[in-house]
Amino acid sequence: MPVESSYHGSALLYRLLADYPHEKLTIIETAASSQPSRRLQHVKYISRPIGKQRWLNTRFHRHMVSWFTRTAARAAPPISQSLNGFGVDGVLTVAHGFGWLAAARIACERNVPLHLMVHDDWPRVANINAGFRQRLDEQFARVYRQAHSRLCVSPAMTRAYHARYGKTANVIYPSRAPTCPDFSEPPARLARNDRPFTVAFAGTINSNGYIHALLAVQEALKPVGGRLVIFGPLTPIEAKRVGLNSTTAVCGLLSSSELMTRLREEADALFVPMSFDPCDCVNMQMAFPSKLADCTAVGLPLLIYGPGYCSAVVWARENPGVAEVVEREDGLLPAIDRLAQNPNLRVALATRALDVGREYFSYDRVQQVFNQSISLIRG
Repeated sequence: MPVESSYHGSALLYRLLADYPHEKLTIIETAASSQPSRRLQHVKYISRPIGKQRWLNTRFHRHMVSWFTRTAARAAPPISQSLNGFGVDGVLTVAHGFGWLAAARIACERNVPLHLMVHDDWPRVANINAGFRQRLDEQFARVYRQAHSRLCVSPAMTRAYHARYGKTANVIYPSRAPTCPDFSEPPARLARNDRPFTVAFAGTINSNGYIHALLAVQEALKPVGGRLVIFGPLTPIEAKRVGLNSTTAVCGLLSSSELMTRLREEADALFVPMSFDPCDCVNMQMAFPSKLADCTAVGLPLLIYGPGYCSAVVWARENPGVAEVVEREDGLLPAIDRLAQNPNLRVALATRALDVGREYFSYDRVQQVFNQSISLIRG
């Protein structure tokens, strides 16, 4: 994935590597290239795509994912040559797409540690031919066991992978930016009921489950005269196509600092949905929503919407009072009504989210986990 200041895993990598000595770091992007304006400063970026995007965007997608997975390791020699004498002490990669297979080969051939990050349960979420999925899992198992260190985004993932592959891993939660403001309290206006109740969603929409969640909250806001605002790469045309109407404001993708300012000024609650779709079940259990790092820093109440087994709901239940939690698809109406009518509840939830978020997602805390895992590289 691209290493850039944007969202999801890209932002996590950007933040983790922000203070790494730039002369000791080379970034090789094997899928979409990062936006130059969003890159780490003074760091060398190399683009070596594995898999032609135009083939992945056709009805042959599953076949092409199978093919590129089968052949990805062959990209290791030309990628290694493109380093042009750069002294490699270790290889860091993310198990998503195809680049991790080439990275594992490079680490093996250069006899250096491999450091593997896992954001999604790739062997099960990859859109691949059913007959090839077992082989993908076997490749993943080999690389997972090869890795000198393994970093997974949730405790559920570390437990599942230990049972499957017999290797332990560290949990690395999403990190706030090193420049993220540390608000001491929620915005004062949260204690007032003097304007339409506004719920904000910040992130990407990458499955039908998330579309259904946004449509559900849009509908649930009608009885209280509320509105939904969306920040992210979604365009107005795409929003209309999936059924979001003119009462929902589509505000585009903003920088982290701009987003926080807008949210504190405009929103009364932050919507953190996860998918109820049965086909997303495994990933909802094991993945962790990266948006919680920034959402808990804003100082607004969280509205977490997802099945009881999903990681966000489990996290909220382990930290009582951190969010208004809705575990049933038909449970949004009463939750929205409680938040809209009760300023004291909003302030209490927002205050608790600030405290718990600081504990889990502060830059220093997450950076410490990362630095310990790659200590052989930095040493």
